[in-house]
Amino acid sequence: MILDQWKSEGMDVTISYLPVWELCYSMHVLSEPDHHLYRRKWSKRVEEEFPDLVKRIRDYSEVTCQWTLFIDVPVWSEMRQMEIPEFFAFLRKKEIFWWNQAAETLGKKLTILERRDILGIFQDYYEQIFRREEMILRAYLVRVLEREREFCIEHGVWEWCKTIHERMRVEETQVRYLKNRDFVYQKKDIRRIYLTASTFLEPHLWLYQHDTELEVVKSIRVEQPEDYHLPEQTVLVFKALGDRSRLNIVRLLFRGVKTTQELAAKLGLSEAAVSKHLKILSEAKLVKKKASGHYMEYTLNMEVVDFIPYTFYEMLTRF
Repeated sequence: MILDQWKSEGMDVTISYLPVWELCYSMHVLSEPDHHLYRRKWSKRVEEEFPDLVKRIRDYSEVTCQWTLFIDVPVWSEMRQMEIPEFFAFLRKKEIFWWNQAAETLGKKLTILERRDILGIFQDYYEQIFRREEMILRAYLVRVLEREREFCIEHGVWEWCKTIHERMRVEETQVRYLKNRDFVYQKKDIRRIYLTASTFLEPHLWLYQHDTELEVVKSIRVEQPEDYHLPEQTVLVFKALGDRSRLNIVRLLFRGVKTTQELAAKLGLSEAAVSKHLKILSEAKLVKKKASGHYMEYTLNMEVVDFIPYTFYEMLTRF
């Protein structure tokens, strides 16, 4: 839903309310509620009222990149301004080949059955929960975005971007995102910038950049936080890494060692001890396993490993 468009600092600027984005990110919050302090009351209420549906959302969290699959890929440009029913109709028309073209950019691959189930979860979540939520959010976020638009026009888009997040650094000639690594974009290369706001994004810094296009999402807090406690997943990760033997296992896995037998031989430990350590690393989602012949092979889950510095910094600065 485009609210306004104008030119600023050599860019085409569009400010919009994005119902599909808010839908997907609300499902992301339900899939990982411990990370979203300012939506914890909402997620608890939804889970209490719709436990089976929330379980389905979480069961499909990994394959959908925590439900950001369609808003974090290049084809999002085609869907950005859609209304939710239009988005569902668009997805239904697309065959599994198209879905996997989108998913592969995030390292995922979907089956026909998964495609069917994802569509069903989307539809059920919208009908049972989000349709009512969205009616309220739309009116509220449109008012918020109208105020943000006034700031942009008066002070400039890049000045507005400075208010987004302490890990988004707007410098003289470039924009720097401090995430699991630095993402740096030259201002002169950004020809189109899309601005929006979300009640679900906090505490994350959103990054969507494709070709000459940048999307910037501002977090809007709508709840007072409960007393903060560290997300359980964060605790599990750092607990798993707080042991010399497990750190050595992580180092060897990174270098290509894959089996319990190989790890035991290199570390001078029993296979039973290595298996115990691997179980702890697996529970923290630091390690993935798959059967290979008569053996089980282990690999590092680099998605989790890459985000350890980001998770630690976010914990220090956002709560």
